[in-house]
Amino acid sequence: MGVTAGIQGSRGGVAGLVCLLLLLVLVTGCGRKGPPRAADLVEPLAISDLTLMLGDRSIGLGWSHPRTARDGRPLTDLVGFVVYRKSTPADCPDCNAAYGERAVVNAEDEGRFSKESQYKFTDTELETGRVYRYRVRVVLSDGSLSKPSNEVSIEWQRR
Repeated sequence: MGVTAGIQGSRGGVAGLVCLLLLLVLVTGCGRKGPPRAADLVEPLAISDLTLMLGDRSIGLGWSHPRTARDGRPLTDLVGFVVYRKSTPADCPDCNAAYGERAVVNAEDEGRFSKESQYKFTDTELETGRVYRYRVRVVLSDGSLSKPSNEVSIEWQRR
């Protein structure tokens, strides 16, 4: 009988220890400070200043570094941008065409004290007699994307 009581007592001690550890994990939480933020508020603001610059044999795009999320907090996990392009014949600029991913531009300055203020992409794969439309989306470290930027477009004629 003394052996059975000893085994039951040690089981109770183990169960008590497990409960104590579980309580400790629940009290300490995940280590994040502040209340949780809704996913759509963490999303970066869409780029609103996409511009187009015409070169001799290229189309250049430029835009500013996004600084804040939709909730106004600083954007700290930017990894890059996705450039999208839509192409239609010049004689049918309103023809139905989908945007396709054209390039990924990395933001390699996120760990640095001084961040880039402008980003650029140059498109050289162009055909005469086509209308090209571009948009850019911000990419965060978790893979989430901003809404598309403003659209810029041009009818390409070889110079």
